[in-house]
Order: sequence, then C-alpha cells, then structure tokens
Amino acid sequence: MRRVSILCLLTLVTLFSNLDSLFVWGAQGHRLVGLIAAERLTPAARQQVRSLLDGHTLADVSSWADSLTSDQVQTSYWHYLNIPPGASGYDRDRDCPRQPGAAAGSRNDRWRDCIVDRIAYWAERLGDQKLDRADRAIALKFIVHFIGDLHQPFHALGVGRGGNDVKVRVFGEANCGNDPARPNPCNLHSVWDSRLIAHRNHEDAAYLSALNTLIAAKGFASQPAGTPAQWAEQSFRLANEALVKPDTNIDEGYYRRHIRVIDERIALGGVRLAAELNRLLK
Repeated sequence: MRRVSILCLLTLVTLFSNLDSLFVWGAQGHRLVGLIAAERLTPAARQQVRSLLDGHTLADVSSWADSLTSDQVQTSYWHYLNIPPGASGYDRDRDCPRQPGAAAGSRNDRWRDCIVDRIAYWAERLGDQKLDRADRAIALKFIVHFIGDLHQPFHALGVGRGGNDVKVRVFGEANCGNDPARPNPCNLHSVWDSRLIAHRNHEDAAYLSALNTLIAAKGFASQPAGTPAQWAEQSFRLANEALVKPDTNIDEGYYRRHIRVIDERIALGGVRLAAELNRLLK
C-alpha cells in the first residue's frame, strides 16, 4: 500500500507541476518563499534539493501541496491550525487535533493533524537518509509549502475558518470571482492569500529584490530561526490585529497598514525555510 501511495503522489506531481498559477499566500507568495530560500541554501543543501526535485526549483513546487487537497482530503487539515482569538498562545492539545482513532499520548498520537506537527513530521522524513528518494522528495515539497502557509497569519487564527467565513468587500467589490455567472464572495483569508499581494502589482523579480532589501535591513538572516510553534504564535497575533468585521471594505488604508506585514512574513518564511533545509540536508 505504501508503494501505491507513493506512485499516486508522484503521478499528481507530474500532473500539477506546471499548474501553480491555479492556486492564486497564493501562488506568488509561495513562489517568493521558495525563491528567497533557494538563494540561501548551503552547497550541500542546494545539491540535494536539485537531486530530489529532478531539476525543479523550490519555487516550482511551492504550491504542489495545494493540488492534493481535493483528492486526498486528509491532507487539507495539515495546512493550518485554529488558535482561539482570546488565547495567549499555541496549545497543542487544544489547537492540533489528534488523528482519527488515536488516543492521547498513544503511539499513534505522535503526529497530529495540524500544520505545526506536520512540518515536524515531514522534516523528520526529509532528514532520514535511509528513506528512498521518492519519499524524501514528497517530504521536501510538503515542507516548502507548509512553512510558507504557516507564515500567512490567517492560517493560524481560529475565527471563521481562518477568515474564510469573514465575507468582505475588496476595494469596493464584493465578488472576487472571475465568472460573473458564478459569484464568489470575497473573504478575509483570500485577501491575505493573494488580493493584497496582487494589489502591490510586482512581478516576481521586482518583488524578490524588494524582499531581499527588507531582509538585509531587518537582519532577518542573522536571527534565530525559531520553531513552527513560535511561527504559529507570531501569525496568530498578526491575524488578530488584522481581523475585521464582516462586510468591511478592504481599502487603501487597510492595504497600507498591512502590506508591510505581508512582506515581512514572506521574507521570514523564505529565510526560515532555508535554515530548515540547511539543517536537514547536510
């Protein structure tokens, strides 16, 4: 069964490797995390990434994990966690659900179904040189995506499914769909995933240059990387500060207040991804 599962995943890699534009931290945010990390890999890590990804880049595979959620629904729970808005921080027992049928503290409870635990799970597999190349390649793809996801603040806040149920207007528009016949109401999560980034109107190269300037100015590369639990708490606090009431108009004022936060989270996501891969791929 394990071999069949791996073959299915590899088939999906082939089918979706060129479709990251469909996942519009939307596609550009994830690509930028991958681009920032790629520039900061050690030679050893860079060589292993190239080998594991068959010449594809971290940016190329950065949205791969999103392509699995419709057919492999269990993976959808791995992209986020729900910290209650009034909490003081992350609590694993409260915020990271146990797998179905797993008793608390049992052997099957070592890994739970939230993004914090799943980053640790896939990191352990990526660093295990005894695993075959296909398993480690899958682990790498998940890590690239999940570290990006965890730095999007609304992947950590337990309000309206991370803001998905908080319907808003975006620069006066209530419909964020592309098909007039099928309205798609705007929501706060998508605002942070892609709408504010799109409003910045930067191509990848220009955006990457601006983020590298920010990384140097803030000294992000010299700071301790921290842990996924700490990244989750940072995102949770930022999402709480950015939360709005339903039907709020996301306007230029909101954009100016928060676009710097988005820039910093993408930059930190890339720097921390590099640190994690350098640690695991010695």
